[in-house]
Amino acid sequence: MRTFILEPGRIPAPMRLYGVDDRLYRLPAEVAKNVSNAVYEMCGQTAGGRLKFRTDSRYIGIKAELESTNINTGIDVVADGFYCGKVRGNNEEEEYQYEGMLSLGQNDSFMGITREVTVFLPRVARPKRVIITLDDEATVAPPTPYKIEKPIVWYGSSITHGGSSNSPSLCHAARVSEMLGANHVNLGFGGSAMAEVAMAEYIASLDMTAFIFDYEHNAPDIEYLKKTHKRFFDIVRKAQPDLPIMMISRPDTDREFLRSCRGRQVIMDTFHQALDDGDKNVDYIDGFYLWGDDDRQSCTVDGCHPSEKGFGRMADTIYPRLQAFLKKCGIDC
Repeated sequence: MRTFILEPGRIPAPMRLYGVDDRLYRLPAEVAKNVSNAVYEMCGQTAGGRLKFRTDSRYIGIKAELESTNINTGIDVVADGFYCGKVRGNNEEEEYQYEGMLSLGQNDSFMGITREVTVFLPRVARPKRVIITLDDEATVAPPTPYKIEKPIVWYGSSITHGGSSNSPSLCHAARVSEMLGANHVNLGFGGSAMAEVAMAEYIASLDMTAFIFDYEHNAPDIEYLKKTHKRFFDIVRKAQPDLPIMMISRPDTDREFLRSCRGRQVIMDTFHQALDDGDKNVDYIDGFYLWGDDDRQSCTVDGCHPSEKGFGRMADTIYPRLQAFLKKCGIDC
């Protein structure tokens, strides 16, 4: 078997790492410390992290050693858009180690065909080491570059973080970005996206294709949302006057209907003020429509966090809107 090892400070050539830095952090630790202790604790969780490469191997073996995790997460493998499966721990005794073997093709007729493979790292764990094994004679090459290499940056609550999904490739941020052929960075922080000035300034400094933020859930009350939402937008917009920026309000509107209405109004106020100021590169998606009208109860696992069906509906709603928005802003996608 051919063996490749991913660990902090070591990216196996010719594979390429996306969504996290070479230390497997979503944002620099020193920046995270300036934001909050909670963000610092979560910055090493590899939500949105992907290892990509091309190979004609029929199988992929994965063994991951993790610093900490939850068994309700895992490592996904996708080949040429085909979901190959997940590797994760099966019980509490194995929660700090994942191990498994997956087929990269549906049958033996796929032998000798080179595929684009993406290994999605776990969303709520920090890997110490990920060992990938391929067939003995397999060729391995760098991945085809993303159509949009500069990342789309997503900032938000546990929903952006992928909360309650044990499939990191299926949360809406990952699905929409992959559908667009776009690199992305997931800056979702469960319970801790508080729109701090330090976070806004960090995001404003990034070289990115677009910025999407929907941290409404983590605002402790409407007054806090009023205080922080436009401030956050203004910091990013001042630094990057032409950057496409999309705002999204929360999808779980049934649980706290009146608060959801008030929160939506705050976000729409930021959006409309930007339009009044002549901003042509701003858009808004109303969370009331993200889960559709029918069978909404199956779109969430707990009344708040999306099920995989909920994430799917969010992706199906956001994708065409974001694609049209980016095209309007002059971005080919």
